[in-house]
This record gives sequence, C-alpha cells and structure tokens, in this order.
Amino acid sequence: MKKISLKSYGKINIFLHILGKRQDGFHDIFTLFTKISLYDTLNITMSDTQKIICDKASIPLDESNIINRVQRILESDYGVKERFTTELIKRIPDGGGLGGGSSNAAAYLNGVLELLDMQMDMKTKTDIMARVGSDTAFFLHDEPMIGEGRGERLTPFGRLPECFLLLINPGIHIPTGRVFSSGNLKLTESTELNRMRHTSEYTELGNMLFNGLEETVFDMYPVVKKAKETLLEAGSDFALMSGSGATVFGIFPSENSAFRARDIINKKYPEWSLYQACLVN
Repeated sequence: MKKISLKSYGKINIFLHILGKRQDGFHDIFTLFTKISLYDTLNITMSDTQKIICDKASIPLDESNIINRVQRILESDYGVKERFTTELIKRIPDGGGLGGGSSNAAAYLNGVLELLDMQMDMKTKTDIMARVGSDTAFFLHDEPMIGEGRGERLTPFGRLPECFLLLINPGIHIPTGRVFSSGNLKLTESTELNRMRHTSEYTELGNMLFNGLEETVFDMYPVVKKAKETLLEAGSDFALMSGSGATVFGIFPSENSAFRARDIINKKYPEWSLYQACLVN
C-alpha cells in the first residue's frame, strides 16, 4: 500500500495586530507567522475507508476534524475518489494557539497530492486551506510570512534571528471564537503598521512582539498571564502569548538558557506542559 509520513510543524505569532471586525463576522489581522520545531506526525496510507487514528483522546475523529474537511473538498471539487487512513501523532497542544489543526490540514493536503501524484498550484491549495480555517494557508510555506485579511493573504517576511524557545501550555483549551467575540479586543490602527520595524537582530525582537488578544485572554484566563510572568522570571529575554492562547512562549539566546528555565519552571509548576523548540526559518 502506498503511504507517506510527514512532519506537521506548529507556529507562533511574533506579532498579532487586530485591525477591526469584518462584514463576514471575522476580524482583519496583521500578523507574522513563523514555524517552530515542535511538530505532529501524519502517517497517511491509501485505504478502502476514510479514517483518522490519533493517540490523543481529545482530538475529534469525525467529520468535524479538519483533515476530513479537506478530504471532502478534494472529493467534491477535484474528483478524488481514493480514501486514506491517517495516523495522527500529536505533540502540539490542541487549542493552544500554535496552529496544530491548521498545520495538520496543510500536511494532509500535501501528502494526499503526493500519494496521488496529483499536481496542484499554490493558489488552488491556498483557496482550499482558506475554506477550512483562517491561518491554514500559512502552513503551505516554509518561511516566516506576514498574514493579512483573515490570515490567508501572505507575504514573505525574510529570515528571523536565531533564537531558542520555551513554550508553556498551562493545560487549558481556549476557544478562539470566545476570545474574538468578547468585545474587549485591543485594536491596532492601520496607520500604526507603517511604523513597524523589520528586524533580523535578536536584541530587537522585543520591539516586534505584540499580541492584541493578550489582555483579553489574561482577563478571562489569569493562568495564561501567570505563565508569561513565570517565563520572564525564569530568565527569558522576551515572552508573548501565541495566537489566541493558551500557549505562551519565551525567547532565549541559547538552548542551555532555555533548558535551565525549563528546569526551574517544571519544579515549580509540574502540572504545566513545557516544550523546548527553535524557529524554523
């Protein structure tokens, strides 16, 4: 049987500016996505039935799973008749602001196309991704990208400085819709975006970091604020919540400094999930 194994990388948002609400009910954003080395694994095998197997009980395996939504589009719009069994090995926390589900969708699309030896241009793939999620199109790319609109309009950013990450997920799932519908978002005026700095220097990363959802999430889930404060206390030079939370990342100049912070935090808060990673430029 034909099969393929793919890494499905998570992401962080170096900055996330919320510009305002759209007529379709979503919000316009201006963000910088970058992949990180924390990844899920997808083992996709051609099969008689469409099925997902996952090692994490919290992941839905029915039609609501984003992988199955991609499959339905391939069947209805592109004539794909083949079925696939996908073994999904999760490492990226779900509902954590790291784009795990969106990344899985993009990896699945690329994997199926390769198994079928089916050619599809980037615009078509981007259109499919935009139909199943707001930030999914980014995961078709392997470099940091500016995301606009709902996150589907993408522009290459260039390299980011080498750095090391320690991520904290305090064990809660934050529904993105609840955050955006709170009515308490910190909006950025579009004119402010013209003054944003484009940097490749580690020491200037702090000037770029911003998340317009942080204050809202901190009010709703104080443990996320505590996680950010803990990273800074443990020695990270910069820290920020990714996406709509609940994961917070700290930025360190070396792998050893991130490891030392992990040891400190793990002893103090053993119930939190900690992940070491680096940027994937």
